[in-house]
Amino acid sequence: MAIERTQYITIEELNEILDVSTYEASDEIKIYEASELIKYQMRDRANSYDTINAPLNLKLATAYQVSFNEENDDNSYDNESFAIGKFSTSGNTSSKSLYNKISPKSRRYLIDGGLTRRVI
Repeated sequence: MAIERTQYITIEELNEILDVSTYEASDEIKIYEASELIKYQMRDRANSYDTINAPLNLKLATAYQVSFNEENDDNSYDNESFAIGKFSTSGNTSSKSLYNKISPKSRRYLIDGGLTRRVI
């Protein structure tokens, strides 16, 4: 049983959109992660996109999300606040919440392309 992952662009499209030639087949995991985050942000249950039928704005949003993910650590929890008993602490409050780690450029492409109905 193979696990199917969401993918909106190919490696070749990623290199073309970002105007680089550094991404290789081994970087496909970065596309999966960016595509899945974009899919979550779109909250679109009616359409099923893939590398063949994804609109241009979705491909652009995914490419810029890959770039954004490389610069931001998704495994970092330093901006979280928590409390245990009477002890509480809060992290860096100037950064965005974890659920909102989407590239501003990706957000614009999703909204401009009509791929999301709400402001994220």
